[in-house]
Formats: sequence, structure tokens, C-alpha cells
Amino acid sequence: MLFLCLCICFGSVLLIGRNRLKIRKRFGSYNESISSGMLLNHLYIKFRPVFFHLAAVIVVISPLILGELVLRLCVRPPSISPDDPYVSFNGLRPLFVLDSTGTNFETAEERLTYFCPQSFAAAKGAQTFRVFCLGGSTVQGRPYSVETSFTTWLELNLRAAQPGTNFEVINCGGISYASYRLVPIMRELLEYEPDLFIIYTGHNEFLEDRTYQRLKRVPRVLIGVHRTLLNLRSYSLANEFISTRRARRKDTSKTILPGEVKAKLDFDDGLESYHRDEIWRQGTIEHFGRNLQTMVRMSRRAGVPVILVNPVSNLKDSPPFKSEFGSDLSTSEIERFAELSEQAGKLKWDDADGKIKLLEQAVEIDSRHAGLLYLIGKCYEHIGRSAEAKNWFVQAKEEDICPLRILEPMHQAILDVAAQYRVPLVDAKTLIAERSKDGVPGSEWLLDHVHPSVLGHQLIADSLYEAIEKLKLVRTPQGWREARDELWQHHLSSLNKAYYAHGIERLERLKKWSRRRAPEPPPAPSGSTED
Repeated sequence: MLFLCLCICFGSVLLIGRNRLKIRKRFGSYNESISSGMLLNHLYIKFRPVFFHLAAVIVVISPLILGELVLRLCVRPPSISPDDPYVSFNGLRPLFVLDSTGTNFETAEERLTYFCPQSFAAAKGAQTFRVFCLGGSTVQGRPYSVETSFTTWLELNLRAAQPGTNFEVINCGGISYASYRLVPIMRELLEYEPDLFIIYTGHNEFLEDRTYQRLKRVPRVLIGVHRTLLNLRSYSLANEFISTRRARRKDTSKTILPGEVKAKLDFDDGLESYHRDEIWRQGTIEHFGRNLQTMVRMSRRAGVPVILVNPVSNLKDSPPFKSEFGSDLSTSEIERFAELSEQAGKLKWDDADGKIKLLEQAVEIDSRHAGLLYLIGKCYEHIGRSAEAKNWFVQAKEEDICPLRILEPMHQAILDVAAQYRVPLVDAKTLIAERSKDGVPGSEWLLDHVHPSVLGHQLIADSLYEAIEKLKLVRTPQGWREARDELWQHHLSSLNKAYYAHGIERLERLKKWSRRRAPEPPPAPSGSTED
């Protein structure tokens, strides 16, 4: 509003100056004899309508400008995005509750199905540095648990640097939890005096069924204007009021989700329920970016630093979960596609070039069949052309009908949000790729489609520590690495064989679930669809 007023005034000055030059030209040699009073009187008569309109505009916008200034001085800014425009939750409960003594917060019993037990002091000590890590089961450390998650290794790194500080790295990783479920958790965590947030999310966005029909009716331009106007205190307060009123009444345009995750793949026909749906895909991508922005803005508004992590996926050793033919293929095209695939399958790996030639002919028929794209990637991997192999693997991931790995536009959303808000970014995707054979992440660093190995978690923890150090939240003394290695070794020795055996058993269940392709697969184990 203030900017608009200044523009109007500036334009008026230019207009008056321009017409003064015209008057001087009109009066020619007499312009020197024209007094200032005569000139102003002439301008007033000629531009009297303009002056009246300008005065009217100033009268109208002055109260708005004054009101905006008063609101900024006297009224606290509203909470960020109090209402998700796409989903709402039925029966959402706090993640942490006070224990029986009232001295500690602990994970609520009814939420232990999805979260691991965590606790922290209700009264934060003066020498306590509290970090909350949000995300899915990668944060939780699956297929193992918190003990070998990057959150534990990070806490040991911090203790090695500053033994006199009580570092609390609290693991808020929920099995199958997507970004839209993390937003209300962060809103709760802001009440517990956090010193830092770490967000690792992106793999679980397609697990729950939602609709995004409203997305089609909201142009991107209007979304951008809305986000810009939120910088005005008056607009943001009005938006909060409207959103609160909307939240109180039943909004049939939003998907109402239960308090805990009900993943599609938890049902017998879960895999069959996945089909190519561009509206759902695009809506999910847009929603993910919005959730990231919301969490970053919430933390910034509270003055709490935040670090984003760009997740890593297994590209070369994790085939797509489901493939589909294009809807516009004819019967003859499908038959030709199957014929070319069969011919390629009969060729031995000694003739990988022949396989590639046949499979690429099939791609000309259907370029979106995820299984075919992955197979071509394996062929290029076999002949050592890793850059081309990686390209095909990424395409296969993107065309997976059941996307349990973060999509490329969502990777870009993380990078964009980190750049826009100037928050630190730990790029686990790049970290693992740089240390993988041929630069393609696979089973060397990932135990399944998304979960890093213990070494992978340690690598991520070290990178997070470096990001915290750059934020000047911790200082690294001499001998830090030796102290860290000693703490790591002591912690590893405290884990018994049963811990690893349980993790391997859980991993095998997950792998069996991920290989289900029969029309009537057995029921999936509870929680097997985690990120």
C-alpha cells in the first residue's frame, strides 16, 4: 500500500514536470517573464482534476497505511499458515505429554506405533541445546532404530565438541509420515524451547490417498500474490481469521485424514489402487513445496534455525514398484512392446548392445513404462556407461506408478526453499552419489529403496555437524575427531547382536513386501510402507 502511494506521487511529479516543459515551449521567448505564481495558477487550473483524484487516493489509502503501521507496532504476527488448504486431521493428538512426575516430556503412548520413545526435560536447563529432527522412518533409523540413526551420531558429534553442554537431539521420525503431517508436529515442538530444527522428508508423500481438485481452480499467479501479500500484517491477520473460521466448519473440498497414517499399501489391494494420475502427482508436488515453506517460515518466525536435508534414493538396485502402459496404446502396440521386451530378455549379457537396441525400440512405443526404463539403465550399467545408466534409472523412478522414492521436482523444491529462505542444506543425495560406484546410489550405501546403511547415517550426521558449525552454534576444538571416534566406538559396542538381528528381520519383511507383484499378494506387515 505504501509502495502504491509513493508510485502515484512520483508519477504525478513527473507528469507536472513534463507539462511545465510544454508550457515553457508554448510561451517561447516569454517563458522567462512568466512568474512562478502564474505558472502554478495555470497548472492548478489545467490539472485540478488530477489534484483532486490524487488527494482522494491519499485520503483513502492513508488510513490503510496508518492501520498497517499500528498493527505492526501493536499486534504480534499471526501463526504461519494455520490452515492447510488441502488436508485436515481428525483426532490429532500431541506427540509429547508430561510423564507421571511432571518433570519430563515423553512420547505419548498412543503414538508409539509410529514413533520411537523419546523424552526431554520439561524445564530446559541453562546449558541445554535442544535439537528436534523431523521426518519419516529414515530419521527414525529404519530398518534398525534410533540407536543407529543420524540423530544419535549427530548428538555424539556435538558432545565430542562441547562436553560441558547438554545436547538433546530428539528424534521425531514417524513411520510413513509425510510433510503435511510434520507441520502440526513442528507447531507443537515450538512450545518446547527448540534451539534447532532438522527436516529430512520427501519419500512418503504418495502413501496416503488425497485429492487435489481445488488445485486446478487456483492459478499459480494468485498463489504467488497471496504469498506476497502475507507480508502485510493486515492481510496476514485477515487470512488467519478466515482460515480459523474455515477450520471450524466442515470443508468438503479438503481431504480429512485420520490422526495416524493409513497408508494405501497397508491394505491388501494397496498396490493395485495405484494408477497414473497427473492431477494427484502435481498436487502432491505443490503441497510438498508449500509444507516445506510453511515449516521454514514457522521456525524463522520463532527465531529458531532450521537445516533442510535433501533425501537420497536407491537408483540402481531398487526397481520400480509398479509399471503401467500408456493409456493411449493400442493392442497391437502393446503386443509389439511385449515382443521386443521378450527378444531382449532372451539375449545374453554378452550382447548388452543388442538388448539396448531392442529395448530402445520398445521405448519408442511407450516411453513411460517404468520397468522398461529401469531395465535399459541396468544394460548401460553393465557396459560401464554410468552417466547414461543413471539417467535411465532416474526416469524409471519418476515414472514409478507407486512412487515410494522422492521425485525430482520435490528435490528441486527443497533446493528452492533452501535458497529462497537462505537456510543451510545438507544434500544427502549428492553426498551418497559422490561416494557411490559410478556416481549412482545403490546398495553400497542404502539397505533398500530409501533407507541408508549405518555408515550412511554416520555420513549424514557428519555433514549436519558441519552445517551446525557454519551456523556458529558449536565450536570444534582440537582433537575433536579422536573424541568423536571414541564416543562412536563406545556406542557401537553397547549394541548387542539382537539389535542388528531385529533390524535385518525387519529389512527382509520390507524387501518381501516391496517385491510383491502377484494379483493377490499376502497382507503387508504393519508399518512396512515406511520411508
